[in-house]
Amino acid sequence: MGKINAEKLTPNPEFDLFLYLKVSGVAKVEQHLCDLCETHWDAFKEHLKGYRFAAPGSKRGVVIFFLEPAAEGLVEEAWARSPSEGFALHNLAVSMVMGAAAEAVPEIEAGACAPLPTPDRDLKRRLERLGLVWNEAGTVSVQYAVMTHAPYCGGCAVCHLRASCPKSDIPRG
Repeated sequence: MGKINAEKLTPNPEFDLFLYLKVSGVAKVEQHLCDLCETHWDAFKEHLKGYRFAAPGSKRGVVIFFLEPAAEGLVEEAWARSPSEGFALHNLAVSMVMGAAAEAVPEIEAGACAPLPTPDRDLKRRLERLGLVWNEAGTVSVQYAVMTHAPYCGGCAVCHLRASCPKSDIPRG
Protein backbone atom coordinates (compact mmCIF):
# COMPACT_ATOMS: atom_id res chain seq x y z
CA MET A 1 0.00 0.00 0.00
CA GLY A 2 2.98 2.34 0.50
CA LYS A 3 2.72 5.67 2.33
CA ILE A 4 -0.84 6.19 3.41
CA ASN A 5 -3.07 8.84 4.89
CA ALA A 6 -5.62 8.21 7.61
CA GLU A 7 -9.07 9.79 7.46
CA LYS A 8 -11.29 9.66 10.51
CA LEU A 9 -14.81 8.54 9.62
CA THR A 10 -18.04 9.17 11.47
CA PRO A 11 -19.89 5.86 11.27
CA ASN A 12 -23.55 6.03 12.18
CA PRO A 13 -25.15 2.66 11.48
CA GLU A 14 -28.79 2.12 12.28
CA PHE A 15 -29.82 -0.99 14.17
CA ASP A 16 -30.68 -3.66 11.60
CA LEU A 17 -32.78 -6.44 13.11
CA PHE A 18 -32.19 -8.72 10.12
CA LEU A 19 -28.41 -8.35 10.42
CA TYR A 20 -28.67 -8.94 14.16
CA LEU A 21 -30.67 -12.15 13.59
CA LYS A 22 -28.14 -13.33 10.99
CA VAL A 23 -25.21 -12.63 13.33
CA SER A 24 -27.06 -14.30 16.24
CA GLY A 25 -27.94 -17.34 14.18
CA VAL A 26 -31.53 -17.27 15.41
CA ALA A 27 -34.89 -16.75 13.73
CA LYS A 28 -36.38 -14.58 16.47
CA VAL A 29 -35.42 -12.62 19.56
CA GLU A 30 -37.43 -12.32 22.74
CA GLN A 31 -38.81 -8.86 23.51
CA HIS A 32 -36.70 -8.32 26.65
CA LEU A 33 -33.52 -8.96 24.62
CA CYS A 34 -34.71 -6.56 21.90
CA ASP A 35 -35.23 -3.95 24.61
CA LEU A 36 -31.74 -4.67 25.98
CA CYS A 37 -30.23 -4.18 22.52
CA GLU A 38 -32.19 -1.00 21.96
CA THR A 39 -30.93 0.51 25.22
CA HIS A 40 -27.31 -0.47 24.49
CA TRP A 41 -27.14 0.57 20.81
CA ASP A 42 -26.47 4.24 21.59
CA ALA A 43 -24.05 3.34 24.38
CA PHE A 44 -22.08 1.20 21.94
CA LYS A 45 -22.17 3.94 19.29
CA GLU A 46 -20.25 6.23 21.64
CA HIS A 47 -17.37 3.74 21.39
CA LEU A 48 -17.60 3.11 17.63
CA LYS A 49 -14.61 4.38 15.65
CA GLY A 50 -13.93 4.30 11.92
CA TYR A 51 -10.97 5.18 9.72
CA ARG A 52 -10.12 5.04 6.03
CA PHE A 53 -6.52 4.50 4.98
CA ALA A 54 -5.39 5.24 1.43
CA ALA A 55 -2.40 6.42 -0.53
CA PRO A 56 -2.58 10.15 -1.29
CA GLY A 57 -5.00 10.72 -4.18
CA SER A 58 -6.06 7.07 -4.38
CA LYS A 59 -9.68 5.98 -4.53
CA ARG A 60 -8.70 2.51 -3.30
CA GLY A 61 -7.98 1.95 0.35
CA VAL A 62 -8.87 0.11 3.52
CA VAL A 63 -11.49 0.93 6.14
CA ILE A 64 -11.58 -0.22 9.72
CA PHE A 65 -14.45 0.03 12.16
CA PHE A 66 -14.03 -1.01 15.77
CA LEU A 67 -15.49 -0.66 19.22
CA GLU A 68 -13.19 0.70 21.88
CA PRO A 69 -12.43 -1.58 24.85
CA ALA A 70 -15.05 0.20 27.01
CA ALA A 71 -17.74 -1.47 24.87
CA GLU A 72 -16.10 -4.83 25.54
CA GLY A 73 -16.54 -4.04 29.22
CA LEU A 74 -20.28 -3.53 28.72
CA VAL A 75 -20.48 -6.95 27.09
CA GLU A 76 -18.47 -8.57 29.90
CA GLU A 77 -20.77 -7.01 32.50
CA ALA A 78 -23.75 -8.46 30.65
CA TRP A 79 -22.13 -11.93 30.58
CA ALA A 80 -21.68 -11.67 34.36
CA ARG A 81 -25.40 -10.89 34.81
CA SER A 82 -26.73 -13.51 32.42
CA PRO A 83 -25.47 -15.67 29.54
CA SER A 84 -28.44 -14.66 27.40
CA GLU A 85 -27.73 -10.95 27.98
CA GLY A 86 -24.03 -11.45 27.30
CA PHE A 87 -24.76 -13.32 24.08
CA ALA A 88 -27.26 -10.65 23.01
CA LEU A 89 -24.83 -7.78 23.58
CA HIS A 90 -21.93 -9.67 21.99
CA ASN A 91 -24.06 -10.11 18.87
CA LEU A 92 -25.11 -6.46 19.06
CA ALA A 93 -21.45 -5.39 19.07
CA VAL A 94 -20.69 -7.62 16.07
CA SER A 95 -23.76 -6.26 14.29
CA MET A 96 -22.65 -2.69 14.94
CA VAL A 97 -19.18 -3.04 13.42
CA MET A 98 -20.56 -5.09 10.51
CA GLY A 99 -23.32 -2.51 9.97
CA ALA A 100 -20.79 0.32 9.98
CA ALA A 101 -18.62 -1.54 7.47
CA ALA A 102 -21.62 -2.30 5.24
CA GLU A 103 -22.61 1.38 5.39
CA ALA A 104 -19.17 2.30 3.99
CA VAL A 105 -18.84 -0.67 1.60
CA PRO A 106 -22.38 -1.73 0.56
CA GLU A 107 -21.17 -4.82 -1.33
CA ILE A 108 -20.41 -6.43 2.04
CA GLU A 109 -24.11 -6.85 2.68
CA ALA A 110 -24.74 -8.57 -0.65
CA GLY A 111 -21.89 -11.05 -0.18
CA ALA A 112 -22.22 -11.30 3.62
CA CYS A 113 -18.45 -10.98 3.79
CA ALA A 114 -15.82 -8.31 4.27
CA PRO A 115 -12.55 -9.64 2.81
CA LEU A 116 -9.70 -8.87 5.21
CA PRO A 117 -6.66 -7.27 3.58
CA THR A 118 -3.18 -8.26 4.69
CA PRO A 119 -1.74 -5.01 5.99
CA ASP A 120 1.69 -3.86 4.90
CA ARG A 121 4.18 -2.18 7.23
CA ASP A 122 2.67 1.29 6.73
CA LEU A 123 -0.87 0.16 7.48
CA LYS A 124 0.33 -1.70 10.58
CA ARG A 125 1.99 1.51 11.77
CA ARG A 126 -1.22 3.47 11.18
CA LEU A 127 -3.15 0.88 13.17
CA GLU A 128 -0.61 1.14 15.99
CA ARG A 129 -1.12 4.91 16.10
CA LEU A 130 -4.78 4.15 16.85
CA GLY A 131 -3.72 1.84 19.67
CA LEU A 132 -4.48 -1.29 17.65
CA VAL A 133 -2.00 -4.12 17.23
CA TRP A 134 -2.29 -6.44 14.21
CA ASN A 135 -1.51 -10.13 14.56
CA GLU A 136 -0.95 -12.60 11.75
CA ALA A 137 -4.05 -14.59 12.70
CA GLY A 138 -5.97 -11.69 11.14
CA THR A 139 -7.18 -9.80 14.18
CA VAL A 140 -6.41 -6.56 15.91
CA SER A 141 -6.13 -5.96 19.64
CA VAL A 142 -9.81 -5.21 20.23
CA GLN A 143 -12.55 -7.80 20.23
CA TYR A 144 -14.98 -6.07 17.87
CA ALA A 145 -13.45 -4.87 14.61
CA VAL A 146 -13.96 -5.15 10.85
CA MET A 147 -11.27 -4.15 8.37
CA THR A 148 -11.81 -4.46 4.63
CA HIS A 149 -11.04 -2.94 1.25
CA ALA A 150 -12.88 0.21 0.23
CA PRO A 151 -14.27 0.17 -2.33
CA TYR A 152 -15.05 -3.56 -2.30
CA CYS A 153 -12.30 -5.63 -3.84
CA GLY A 154 -11.93 -9.24 -4.82
CA GLY A 155 -13.72 -11.37 -2.25
CA CYS A 156 -11.95 -14.56 -1.16
CA ALA A 157 -9.04 -14.16 -3.57
CA VAL A 158 -7.71 -11.11 -1.68
CA CYS A 159 -8.70 -12.12 1.85
CA HIS A 160 -6.03 -12.69 4.51
CA LEU A 161 -8.24 -15.43 6.00
CA ARG A 162 -8.81 -17.39 2.78
CA ALA A 163 -6.81 -20.42 3.98
CA SER A 164 -8.85 -20.79 7.16
CA CYS A 165 -12.28 -19.38 6.26
CA PRO A 166 -15.08 -21.89 5.75
CA LYS A 167 -16.66 -19.55 3.16
CA SER A 168 -13.53 -19.45 1.01
CA ASP A 169 -13.86 -21.07 -2.39
CA ILE A 170 -10.13 -20.88 -3.08
CA PRO A 171 -8.68 -24.38 -3.49
CA ARG A 172 -6.13 -25.18 -0.82
CA GLY A 173 -3.17 -27.29 -1.47
